[in-house]
Amino acid sequence: MFTIIVANPKGGAGKSTLATNISGMLASLRQRVVIMDLDKQQSATNWLARRPDALPRIMAWNEDSDVGELREFAPQWMVIDTHARLRRADRTYLLSRAQVVLVPVNPSVFDIEATAKFLLKLHQDANVQSGRVAIGLVGSRTDSRTRIAQELASFFQRSGLPVIAYVPDSVLYPQCARDGTSIYDLPRTRTEQQLEAWQPLVAWLKGQVVRARTAKATSEKPADPPRHSELRTALRT
Repeated sequence: MFTIIVANPKGGAGKSTLATNISGMLASLRQRVVIMDLDKQQSATNWLARRPDALPRIMAWNEDSDVGELREFAPQWMVIDTHARLRRADRTYLLSRAQVVLVPVNPSVFDIEATAKFLLKLHQDANVQSGRVAIGLVGSRTDSRTRIAQELASFFQRSGLPVIAYVPDSVLYPQCARDGTSIYDLPRTRTEQQLEAWQPLVAWLKGQVVRARTAKATSEKPADPPRHSELRTALRT
């Protein structure tokens, strides 16, 4: 199971928006997806509860999940929506279980400053240093015409990390959050600009799947995917 962590130390950075739309994108490609919601606000969980039955299925992985149903579903992807305050032990545990960390960043000086410190901490993790876990940056709610968006781009360049996508601000995202949908569930006539902005992220994830499969073929058996209760205990949330 390919595991994606969506993380940022700032509240309101767009973690749940990114996590739910990634899940919707994968489900639209007929992939079996589960969301593990570690955020105390439970935004992704509430989004799932509002998701129409007619749309491609996405399951929640939590303490109330039916183990037999999850096993029968046989998830191929896990998307973890994290809380803002990840301690060192929390980061270490999650990174030992994932292949990718996506870090959404708002074009704000406060978000940039907080993210800079967070990225330094991520770089200290052995899984990141070894290259087993890849980090990708995503600009949230960006307008390339603004000065702060240019400052965000400059910060991304200084980080030396791959910039996966810039997601422009749009009323579609709060509407999708309200309706339990993603931009991939809406008519293309409404989402063409957003889908184009997401295409680099989709391509990057495909590349990371190839990388992970290649690494798995040449290494020992990877660790079993985490159980929700195990993560809850480890993270003490």
